[in-house]
Amino acid sequence: MLKGLRIYVAVVVLASALVPVSGQINLKVGYMGASTRAPVVNKIVQDFNTRLTTTFAGSKLDDQLQNFNFSNGMELGLRYRIGNVGLEASWSSISDKSDVLLSKSDGSLFQDKWFTSLTEYSLGAENYFGYFGYGASIGLRTARIKTDIAGASKKKRTVVQETAPASKFYLIFQFPGDKVGIAFKPFVEVPLKKYDVSGFDQEINGQIDPGWMAPKPQEEKFLIYGISILLYNGKQ
Repeated sequence: MLKGLRIYVAVVVLASALVPVSGQINLKVGYMGASTRAPVVNKIVQDFNTRLTTTFAGSKLDDQLQNFNFSNGMELGLRYRIGNVGLEASWSSISDKSDVLLSKSDGSLFQDKWFTSLTEYSLGAENYFGYFGYGASIGLRTARIKTDIAGASKKKRTVVQETAPASKFYLIFQFPGDKVGIAFKPFVEVPLKKYDVSGFDQEINGQIDPGWMAPKPQEEKFLIYGISILLYNGKQ
């Protein structure tokens, strides 16, 4: 995380030197961390762990597939501020990963890796009162669930890709500066439509049971609570 923040600082400082600031237009870049509420996906994960040890009798589950609870990533965008009102255009992406390792009774291994991500483009409006404020945005968010490809460790295969609108509500705690300002934005993001994650169930359980038929649809919200730590270039 510290290495990432150093990169963010360098990007904003460079931008403040290279990008001419007109009026109240500011570039933002920063870190985003979020607690993810995904009960449907996590039930699939828990059932899979149980089914895995039951299917391979005498096996040892060295590392079970973990629930998808916490994601982190980055946020980029532009803000146009007029007095106590701001308009923002943003892009953000957060992700999480987990893997499973099972030692079978015959000495062979069962290994699998999974990745989740939430990527969003949004537009928002903010109000400021000194160092404090609040805001709301609406955007299009894409949920992806991917798995690794055997024999190609750096490549992934998409199993679920669903796009739906989502709205975000947040508070603002900002500390302006002449060159670079910092803002802390705790938020909650609410989906306006659920995502079908049946493909994840089918893919993960189909590996151990070729006759597996996942129920459809299995809908997930991906409700998230988190915080963005953002740097803004130029005078605030």
